[in-house]
Amino acid sequence: MNKLREMMGTDANIEAIAAYLDGLDHATRMTEVYSLRGKPLRVLYDLATGRNADLASFVPLELPLGTEVVHHGVNNLPPPIGGYFRKPMARAPDQPDLVWGYNQNEGLAGATPWFTGPGYFAVRPTGSDSPDGRTDHGGQLFINYYERPDDAPVGSWPHPKPTIAMTASLVYGKMCDYMWQVSDHVSIGSAYKRGKAVGAYFALVREDPA
Repeated sequence: MNKLREMMGTDANIEAIAAYLDGLDHATRMTEVYSLRGKPLRVLYDLATGRNADLASFVPLELPLGTEVVHHGVNNLPPPIGGYFRKPMARAPDQPDLVWGYNQNEGLAGATPWFTGPGYFAVRPTGSDSPDGRTDHGGQLFINYYERPDDAPVGSWPHPKPTIAMTASLVYGKMCDYMWQVSDHVSIGSAYKRGKAVGAYFALVREDPA
């Protein structure tokens, strides 16, 4: 069993978990977080409650605007829908308080990009108003799929408009992912559709640019 899973037992301590993750290199950190696929992701989300993330958690402030930062993710959805994915993110070239990102999926979703679209999203500062009608999130930072850029914020990224808008909306439409910070490089999220939790949880591991 991975050490991280062992640390999430009855006496789990989020501060100890954060310190452990902070002490790992990127590859080992990914291995540990990927071991949580399934029910442990919800446990980690509950443990991290109240640990607010900010924009710098996703794209460090010292990076130039427009620099891509990849977050490697794992979710609790069953195969072939769920599994592993990536969320490349970057600060908007003309707005330092706005982060754009999109989804790179594996499995079935990755094999059918014409169906899901690139899944663009925005992340704005902690305390921003939620577009899904939630008033009980207490300023929790969220990934906002209601909002997407007009053009690709980074030259290598796909065009923001999905090939089939109707089917893409089935996956990402009317959705926000509410995030907590676990450690410096790890965050944990819960997906909401139209302001209602859907029982989908995922963890992200930030890979700092070389």
